[in-house]
Amino acid sequence: MKISSTGLTLIKKFEGCELTAYQDIAGVWTIGYGHTGSDVTPGKVISAIEVEELLRKDVSFFEKGVTEALKVPVNQNQFDALVSFSYNVGLGAFKESTLLKLLNDKTDKNIVAAEFSRWSKADGVVVQGLLNRRKDEQALFLTSVKNAVLAHSILAQQDTWLKRKPAQANALTPEEKLFVPKGAAHEWKSITIVPGESDYKVVLEAQPDQIWWFYPSHWKIINDIAPKSIPTQVQHSSKLILDVPYYSQRDNVRDPLRTCFSSSCGMLLKYLKPNSIKSDDEYIVTVFKYGDTTDAGAQIEALAHYGVEAAFRQNGDWSDIDSQLIAGIPVPIGILHHGPAGAPVGGGHWIIIVGRNEKNDAYIVNDPNGELDLVNGNYLSSNGKQLVYSKKNLGPRWKVEGASSGWFIKAKK
Repeated sequence: MKISSTGLTLIKKFEGCELTAYQDIAGVWTIGYGHTGSDVTPGKVISAIEVEELLRKDVSFFEKGVTEALKVPVNQNQFDALVSFSYNVGLGAFKESTLLKLLNDKTDKNIVAAEFSRWSKADGVVVQGLLNRRKDEQALFLTSVKNAVLAHSILAQQDTWLKRKPAQANALTPEEKLFVPKGAAHEWKSITIVPGESDYKVVLEAQPDQIWWFYPSHWKIINDIAPKSIPTQVQHSSKLILDVPYYSQRDNVRDPLRTCFSSSCGMLLKYLKPNSIKSDDEYIVTVFKYGDTTDAGAQIEALAHYGVEAAFRQNGDWSDIDSQLIAGIPVPIGILHHGPAGAPVGGGHWIIIVGRNEKNDAYIVNDPNGELDLVNGNYLSSNGKQLVYSKKNLGPRWKVEGASSGWFIKAKK
């Protein structure tokens, strides 16, 4: 299982976010959303984007650990509470806890939930912050998952799987699939039929920022809310190029080596609202009013300043890019631009996708830093306008954590 947005919000609420290393209540050096380890040293400072990267990596470790420790099925709210709990007390403590033992012994959930409050002390003294966290985790653990069958849902007609990418379940790793027993239902937010794929793409109401796939023959699609037909988004393979103006980060007045995010979003803004800015330098001035140029939140607020509604997503796949292009909206994406395509590295770089080729095996991009050698990770020239970047070599650099894991800005016209 994967933590939902509800569980992630709970972790962020109590961990807080610090860009500079500090010592927690137990004297452990910490940074970001409670990240610890040998890489955290006194005086260390990280960016807002690095904070999110650390959180994603840390949470995935606890998701895996909780999943491996469980011997009984749990619902999404229970799983979220357990991941938050183990993130705070540590996997070792969680695996040795009476809480886990009672849960695996199929003890009444109210008795299991009572165990959370026992973990609210530091050095033998009750800490109010820990007590508050345990109360929230306990409440989430006991919150029933909404029954979606009466509205619009997908109902499992046999034991089956929800999958992180369209493939046979037996070809996926445990982290890439979620077992769903016969009779279980999930409320859907949108269902997409993608040409050439036997699986359907679905976004669930409980996890609006994640994408799943399901084999339609194993499910009954229920839609009791008008309109009766399932809303679908069909992607086409024809050539498409948006006439997006090009901005180079290299000539930016401020921070030219680290303003790729701003230059990419500046190109998006100039295309959607031609009279909004005269250059990316003008847009960058606005960005810094809301935060650092590497901060996704600052970019979203800056775009909103000019009247562009947008959101920062971390679950992107090719179909998301195609849907935006079809709607006439270019797509800024975050990639790793150093190292070979098979093992990319780096702190991250932003480019903007402005089209795709006729075969639909490559995208047309404006790269603010110039022409990237996608295979080796070197820059070949400073001219980054309307370059052809193949999906084969762009994919590993964008979807670093696998299918539906790409960072992108989803804007509206």
